[in-house]
Amino acid sequence: MNNKIYTSGGLVIKNNKILFIKKNGIWDLPKGKIEKGHKKKQTAIKEISEETGLNEETLIVLKKLVPTFYHKTINKKNIIKKTDWYLVEFVGDLTQQLIPDKNEGITHCKWFKNTEIEKVKNNCHIWIQYLLKYLMEMPYYKKYISTQILSDI
Repeated sequence: MNNKIYTSGGLVIKNNKILFIKKNGIWDLPKGKIEKGHKKKQTAIKEISEETGLNEETLIVLKKLVPTFYHKTINKKNIIKKTDWYLVEFVGDLTQQLIPDKNEGITHCKWFKNTEIEKVKNNCHIWIQYLLKYLMEMPYYKKYISTQILSDI
């Protein structure tokens, strides 16, 4: 049995805001399992769309981010989950209604601005905190995302 799961997802930005989903009571970023024959970028865009209701045509991949890894127990077996992340710009209208995929345990989708990031940081997985911190500390991402949004992380 394969002891790895491969997923792909995105950190979606628009006007110095980041889109988060609340899944199983914890703030997270949209992601999903990479199906055989699908590409990582394609999966990231598809999963963002499915989990938030945003149209795929309004999601533009800007850059690949650092992958994250964590251990998960499924059926008493230790599984390593690798997620390839992308910085994705939403080019649509922020007034578009977000539709959480309740079938995936997602109860809420929300754009957070810099003054609200602390709320997310205190109730999200450590690998999401790492990803946000990574963005803040890598100089070549500054042209894509305001350091203001990440300054309190």
